[in-house]
Amino acid sequence: MKNIINELSHWELLDIEKPARYLGGEANQAVIKDNPKLRVCLIFPDLYELGMSNQAIKIFYELLNNRPDIMAERCFAPWPDFADLLKKKGLPLYSLETGTPLKEFDALFITLPYEMTFTNVLYILDMGGVPLLWKDRKEGPIVVAGGPSASNPMPVCKFMDGIFIGDGEESILDICDSLIEAKQANASNSEKRKALSLISGMYVPEFPANKVQRRVYKSFAKSVPPLRPVVPNVQATHNRAAIEIFRGCIRGCRFCNAGFYYRPKRERTVDDIVKYSCEMLKNTGEETLGLLSLSTSDYSNFENLVKGLQASKLYPEQTISIPSLRMNDNTIKLLDETPQIRKGGLTFAPEAGTQRLRDVINKNITEEDIINVMKSTGDSEYRTVKLYFMMGLPFEKDEDIEGLIDLVKRLEAIGRSSKPKKQISISLSGFIPKPFTPFQWAGQNSIDELKRKRIMVCKGLEGSSTKISWREEYLCLLEAVLARGDERICDLVLAAYQNGCKLDGWFEHFNQEGWEKAFKQTGINSEDYTRNHEISEVLPWDFIDFQTPRSFFEKEYRLAAKIAGEELL
Repeated sequence: MKNIINELSHWELLDIEKPARYLGGEANQAVIKDNPKLRVCLIFPDLYELGMSNQAIKIFYELLNNRPDIMAERCFAPWPDFADLLKKKGLPLYSLETGTPLKEFDALFITLPYEMTFTNVLYILDMGGVPLLWKDRKEGPIVVAGGPSASNPMPVCKFMDGIFIGDGEESILDICDSLIEAKQANASNSEKRKALSLISGMYVPEFPANKVQRRVYKSFAKSVPPLRPVVPNVQATHNRAAIEIFRGCIRGCRFCNAGFYYRPKRERTVDDIVKYSCEMLKNTGEETLGLLSLSTSDYSNFENLVKGLQASKLYPEQTISIPSLRMNDNTIKLLDETPQIRKGGLTFAPEAGTQRLRDVINKNITEEDIINVMKSTGDSEYRTVKLYFMMGLPFEKDEDIEGLIDLVKRLEAIGRSSKPKKQISISLSGFIPKPFTPFQWAGQNSIDELKRKRIMVCKGLEGSSTKISWREEYLCLLEAVLARGDERICDLVLAAYQNGCKLDGWFEHFNQEGWEKAFKQTGINSEDYTRNHEISEVLPWDFIDFQTPRSFFEKEYRLAAKIAGEELL
């Protein structure tokens, strides 16, 4: 077995940015197995630093490598300088553990965390010597994707042998067992795909089912998290030991796909979290513990959890990192009672500037909540408060944008009177209608309308100390097309990649001209996907049983309209 890493000289690697991204050999890396029954590569379609922070990759890596008959390796999207080096030397993209070309694996498992990675998938397959379309894979690895952005599988269905919907812990083992059996029977790729189509939660484009049910991992609460995660060679985006304290959400925000994708809420016990956290910190040497969930302060026994973690500290400087907090009483109590939380900035997502619009989107926080949380940070060591807002939400009016400006000014005044003073920063993004949400039928504001609203906010906050950042409006449009697309969008993604589009989430590499050319080449009109949809319309993803009835989404959408004083046909 040829190790591609050995083909690269030290001098060549010194000429690229962060060569340690591509060398493997990290602490806690899996032990190489001789002649396993199945060799798979876990792929995160973005940079190493992001992929090494991804919880799904950590879970699957440890889960699969705990099986004596399976060897799981890793691969991430290369930065262009390294891709150019591989092309110059005529070398394919490879796995970190053994330097094996991707085309030599039995299977490639790809996590799709966000839509702007779709061209990266083609980039990685192409660099790895794997045909881009499943129809062209008569031999070689079976390519399976999953993750939140696979909720609607149609925009990537021409590229994948199979697309999995839902929690993957049990299913990935079922998939591996199926592939082992097929490999031993010397089955063709088509026969392998046929066998995969029988697995619950799996959509196989060659053998499409009338209905595919989202799979739920019911044993999550009693499951063991990854206890020996690989320690990255390059500082990851989130440099901490991380444990998922619960999965799911009880809030039901009408714009949020993740809230429905991860339902129902399932919690690990305090005792288990404390025990596993200690093991993880010992095994990684990290001094910061990240508590992961969609909204960490919604953990039902949070106070006892923090006390338990404090009592079992391994290191004097050990801290807790909480990436997701709601602006409510639980958060105020948390900030008051847990000084060991990692110092830095606080991040909240009010999403909308008026109570009317927060009620429309079912955000379940009040103006009083927001003000009280801001006041509660007054004497804390936190110096920065970042707020996320969306523009172009369903039933939004200019008065809501004006309310956003007024709310930020009020919070800024509170920050100025705090000791130490608090720096307010806001991040603006256009609303993106996502499948399997009550707003899946809603239209997206045009680029011009989103720009008008963004300029309105910037002018309204002129002269203030608030820092403003925003997501480019074209990216918002593109994400909506990729999220709500049908099979035709595969042609768009392929054309964009062939036009040089990749690493679309990185502003220095985003190629808007390449995407605009792809729309023209394929004859696809973006407005067909960003427009308002009638509730009676058949949607491309309707064949997926998300285990939340379509009637529930319709009821919630009508309720939102009623709160806004409007009526849907």
